[in-house]
Amino acid sequence: MMWIGYTLGQIASFFLTCFRIIPLYVGNRIKHTRIPSSGPVVISLTSHGKRLEKVYLTLESIARGYMKAPIVLWLDEEDFHSEYPETLQRLIKRGLQVRCSDGHYGPHTKYWGQFREVVGTDTRVVTIDDDMIYPEWFLQNLLFIGDLRSDVIHAYRAHRIELRDGRMMPYAKWSAANTCDASFLHFATGVSGVMYPPAFISYVVEQGDVFQQLTPRADDVWLHACALRSGHPIRQVYAQPRHFAVIPTTQIGALVVGNTLMGGNDEQIRKVYHPEDLEKLVEASRQED
Repeated sequence: MMWIGYTLGQIASFFLTCFRIIPLYVGNRIKHTRIPSSGPVVISLTSHGKRLEKVYLTLESIARGYMKAPIVLWLDEEDFHSEYPETLQRLIKRGLQVRCSDGHYGPHTKYWGQFREVVGTDTRVVTIDDDMIYPEWFLQNLLFIGDLRSDVIHAYRAHRIELRDGRMMPYAKWSAANTCDASFLHFATGVSGVMYPPAFISYVVEQGDVFQQLTPRADDVWLHACALRSGHPIRQVYAQPRHFAVIPTTQIGALVVGNTLMGGNDEQIRKVYHPEDLEKLVEASRQED
């Protein structure tokens, strides 16, 4: 199963991750490099509670990248008005933007406020998770591939939706994408980073916040349904999915437990996908076979 391979891979990288953390820890205390305040692409994420104590590691990994972009951290009102850790305060002085969400949107917070802020412009939005260490080439490679096609959603990690007898198989039985070809059968997972084009952003904003009733804990499900309906296939940056290092102890109680291991995604998938959505997936499968 795909989640078993993912879990074992993260355990194997634990000790290497500890060494990766050291320069980020030091950099947070000595660096003065500015984070841009504007640009053609914005990096957006969310965090909450005790995770705010370690989110600086993710932010520093992005800020050190070969290509720079504005970084916006979206917080619920309670966290926004709390006292930030010194590590976060240092990043704010360097240009990190911290915004207050106008509602409790759960995992959708990492994109919803940012999409509404840039809608109607040519700005692309890259979403990341708050518990990962991203490589220096993360944004550079994503933009290079993204410039090839503006009608595609680009992700470093995607699953392939598996169908049987014209129906979607359970989420846990989907396979890892193994091609760079764009496909509606590809399901982008936000953990390794996803870049969304302006036209897609406009479509998502037009749908409003109905996701709160349909997929409150599965932003990836809602965004894939929107991609399918708006005509934006998903392309994996590399033929094989990229798994970046996880910050130790941050995934205790993570959504992967409820959404994947306990079938939470399947429940929300049943609420979201219409018969016509399934028809599009079946047709995509026929064309690609």
